[in-house]
Amino acid sequence: MLKPILKFGVLTGLAIAAAKLLEVSYLTDHLSIKAYISIVGVAFLALGVYLGLKHRRQKVLVTYKEVEAIPGVGTPALHDDLLTGRELEVLRHIGQGRSNQEIADTLFVSLNTIKTHTNNIYGKLGVRRRTQALEKARQLKLL
Repeated sequence: MLKPILKFGVLTGLAIAAAKLLEVSYLTDHLSIKAYISIVGVAFLALGVYLGLKHRRQKVLVTYKEVEAIPGVGTPALHDDLLTGRELEVLRHIGQGRSNQEIADTLFVSLNTIKTHTNNIYGKLGVRRRTQALEKARQLKLL
């Protein structure tokens, strides 16, 4: 960041030296101090815009790759009591293609309760989506 500032300083110095060498007295006689302040302000505005565009933060692209889990490594233990009775009931409703709101209405609980059960199911089965949960449940013979 220091390099562009030094370049700008050198260019400004060269411009002032060129003006003195050419003895541009016309500008000094006909421009007021407000005009000089405006010119300097515009120059610094241009410098700020230039530095802002050049050194702005770059967006980082993050990608995720799904990998097949190795059985027995980082997967939940295969027990009959892996899911609670209510979680199994919610999983069965998911298997029937019902939405969270439909499941909540059927079981007479709130939507947030169903979301909690669904997240618990995902965590216990080690999955991220409904389809993965259903596939994993079928593999474990829970459905």
